[in-house]
Amino acid sequence: MSEETSCFSWTTLNKSTYRVVQDDSLKELPFIYVKVYPTLLILIDTGCGPNHCRDPTVSEKSIRSFIEKKLDAEGRLLTAEGEKKQWLIFITHTHYDHIGGMFEFPDADIFISGYSQDYVLNDLGCNSLCCVFGIPTPKFDVYHWLQQNEKLTYKGVDLKLESLLTPGHTPDEIALYDEEEQVFFAGDSLYEEIPVYIIDTSVMADFSKSLDFMIDYVQAKNKQLETTGKRVITCAGHITDKADTEKLALEIKECFYETLKGKSILTKQETMRGMNVLTYMNATRNVGFMCIDTKLKEGMKHFGYDWDVPAPLPADAPAKIY
Repeated sequence: MSEETSCFSWTTLNKSTYRVVQDDSLKELPFIYVKVYPTLLILIDTGCGPNHCRDPTVSEKSIRSFIEKKLDAEGRLLTAEGEKKQWLIFITHTHYDHIGGMFEFPDADIFISGYSQDYVLNDLGCNSLCCVFGIPTPKFDVYHWLQQNEKLTYKGVDLKLESLLTPGHTPDEIALYDEEEQVFFAGDSLYEEIPVYIIDTSVMADFSKSLDFMIDYVQAKNKQLETTGKRVITCAGHITDKADTEKLALEIKECFYETLKGKSILTKQETMRGMNVLTYMNATRNVGFMCIDTKLKEGMKHFGYDWDVPAPLPADAPAKIY
């Protein structure tokens, strides 16, 4: 019997939470989180979907099947009475690499940002970029539209989670704070090493407000944790799952304004879907932004900065690395 191969890997983060990474053909490597309760299973994002495994020959392409096998092996799939636990899905934002696996959970209750419902309800195929990458746009009903600083419960169960509306990268971006584990699920708002994307539907003015909100929120949480020696850590939608949230957010804020001033380091320029895309990093190349030039100019105008953004490359030119 041949050994089962999988598109996913599995890591324990803390006593209630696991991280799943999809090895996808789109090279997103999305981080998907599973949080376990006595009667519930929470999934934070769902990856790109089963049709986008980097290696199409793997035997396990289903995110749900993979997770349930792992939980079953650990005795955490069923309730104490042997019944199926209820799936809840929290979507940090509705880009293709976060919602691509949603159709595998038709029985789940879905939680999404209530900040910009039109963004989710109207033209999700384009807003999610599913249409760009040939990913079927999931169809789903929203069980609950999340609100700012909402302490979350589900049918009488205290989830020990707080929802934070953090628009900027997309209008429907959220973060979740796990009070018990001191984890800040940041979606695509905070990363180490790779740039935050400022794309078609991003708004830099909103991103700035959300950054300030996240910094104030996390600083207050860290103040509460001072006597414990603990600090809030970030689990992001990609690459980052152990960063000090306050330190990372402050670094990103500094880089954000340095980028608007034209003082960050231009590391790459490319043409994507006909748009001039510029990647700027801070001096240590630890954080950065990948911006469509029109969005960068929009942000510069809003904040009162003026400098010459690099002109677009010829349409057929390869990406330029600086």
